[in-house]
Amino acid sequence: MLKLIRSEKNAAFFIILAAVIGLLLANTLEGFSERVEPLHHYSELALALFFFVIGLELKSELTHGVFVKRKALFVPGFAAVFGALIPAALYFLVTSSDPVANNGWAIPMATDITFALAVFAIFGSRMPSGSKQFLLAFAILDDLLAILVIAVFLGSDVTTALLVTGSAIVGLLVPSKFTDRLQNSLTPLIHLVVLPLYAFVSLAIHLDTTIVAALTSLVGIGVLLRVLGKSVGITLGAYIGSKFTKDVLPISVYARLSVLGGIGFTVAFFVNDIVFGEYPIYHTQAIVASIAAAIFSVALASVTLRRKAK
Repeated sequence: MLKLIRSEKNAAFFIILAAVIGLLLANTLEGFSERVEPLHHYSELALALFFFVIGLELKSELTHGVFVKRKALFVPGFAAVFGALIPAALYFLVTSSDPVANNGWAIPMATDITFALAVFAIFGSRMPSGSKQFLLAFAILDDLLAILVIAVFLGSDVTTALLVTGSAIVGLLVPSKFTDRLQNSLTPLIHLVVLPLYAFVSLAIHLDTTIVAALTSLVGIGVLLRVLGKSVGITLGAYIGSKFTKDVLPISVYARLSVLGGIGFTVAFFVNDIVFGEYPIYHTQAIVASIAAAIFSVALASVTLRRKAK
């Protein structure tokens, strides 16, 4: 995946463009959301390729990448776990008075690999060696945790559970000699078709609420807190993980990289569809707050990543 880092900026551009077009059309053309709705099922099925590549990425890193030395799992592993648990806990606490809103606790858990790497490619040129590897590692493990949560805890239907879990497991089972070739073949399709299509369909919704109302709702506040929760969780996890291995970066580097964890897109929207698919207001609030959290995280990253390392 690191060989493809140059393409992440282009991938992020296409995803954002598709999302913006979907949102604009849904709010300017009457009945557009209803006409697009049948595509939602097919866009979710297409995500199987995305989860399959996550499995390939993990297999690749385990066999000839950053996880060849198993001790290398400690720092990104703890960062991923705490970076998922703390935002979920903050969301759960904020929404505890609303049983329906409370079901969205998994929305702030996952980091969007594509966007995180894209932002790093733009602003991270001054970051020390090893920063990319850490970012990629915790983002992969982060998404793996989200996949497990979707399959085990969210009460998703059989099709969805098989989609997310089965695809990732199949990727992990692919012989290592084929993983890089498959990644190189599938990544352009995912970046240019699968993720833009999913972004287009997911954001093709008519906004029945104002942005302010969405961001000040319980769901909105809970999702926005992912920026704080991710930063604290990833930094704390990396600090704990560093106690088990000597090959570590300064804790300040992990803290600066942690702001990228606030960018949630594909997996966050997927979880949102599962838990709030039958609750349009909550669904919209989560989407608006996820976009706002991502924008805020990118703004923070543009400052923290461009600082010269001491």
